[in-house]
Amino acid sequence: MLKRGISLIFISSLPLFASGCGLSEEETLENIRETIETAFNSQPLEPNEEFDNFNIYFPEQYTVIEESDSNLIFKDQDQTYILFYNRLEDTSSEAFYLAEKASDQYDLLESYQDEDQFAYVKVAEMDRDFELQVGIGGVRITTQAPLDQLEEDFIEIVKMINSIEFHELEE
Repeated sequence: MLKRGISLIFISSLPLFASGCGLSEEETLENIRETIETAFNSQPLEPNEEFDNFNIYFPEQYTVIEESDSNLIFKDQDQTYILFYNRLEDTSSEAFYLAEKASDQYDLLESYQDEDQFAYVKVAEMDRDFELQVGIGGVRITTQAPLDQLEEDFIEIVKMINSIEFHELEE
């Protein structure tokens, strides 16, 4: 009888354990917040893709859709990313961050600054997913992702954005 009672308790608590495996929105945002400094301070990866204005590290599974004067649109399976850059803004520029702060449309907006760069991350809830935006100075990468993918995407985007090397401007 005791075994039966323990089994019943175990089986009835399985849905609680299963639903508790995924992180809540608050936990996910806190995890991102706690890893910002470490992520932006990580050693930049060697660029493996060359474009008209810059070189960048891209994971193998990413495919470029379109390149223009200040944008690069790429995707990984069904997820689209937009890289926007303004060459007139250096790595210490706060312009993109201040624009996001003024919009007051975010669930998380955190910045990080050291002697070489000003970086930020923004997360905003959308209809079904979350908008994730990561920027350093005059460069930002934006995508939409489900909650359970935000941390992983944040780390991947930081790896890419940290690796960017702009080509010299021709006069």
